[in-house]
Amino acid sequence: MSYFQVLSLVFGIVLILTRPAMHLFPKKWNDFELNTAYTEKQPKWVWYVAGIGLLLVGFTWYKHFTTSIPYSLIMSIFLSLTLLKTSQVLFNYQQFRSFVIRVLTQDRRTLSTINISVFVLGLALVSMGIFLY
Repeated sequence: MSYFQVLSLVFGIVLILTRPAMHLFPKKWNDFELNTAYTEKQPKWVWYVAGIGLLLVGFTWYKHFTTSIPYSLIMSIFLSLTLLKTSQVLFNYQQFRSFVIRVLTQDRRTLSTINISVFVLGLALVSMGIFLY
């Protein structure tokens, strides 16, 4: 099993499994997001996770350039795009938290749109892990 296959399957499964949880347990999910994950004051864990994420992106690009895995560019770009969210959480934390509060408590339509998109992306990643890598 290649690095890109594992990466694709793990990310895809996480994206698929978290979406139904958000809708099946909305109160518990909201409580977790607002009172544990994204508290009023930016938690220190955000910086640690961002550092690990940056290392993962760097390692993924390293693997892309040093191995001859077809279509590894797709996962490298996908993983790099996660840095957009990471940068918002790190450097615009209050604005990001306001968005999370609005989507979780007021704008369920936007949440549904995001969840459907993420679920479809998860299916695509799992499919890539099975059929492409």
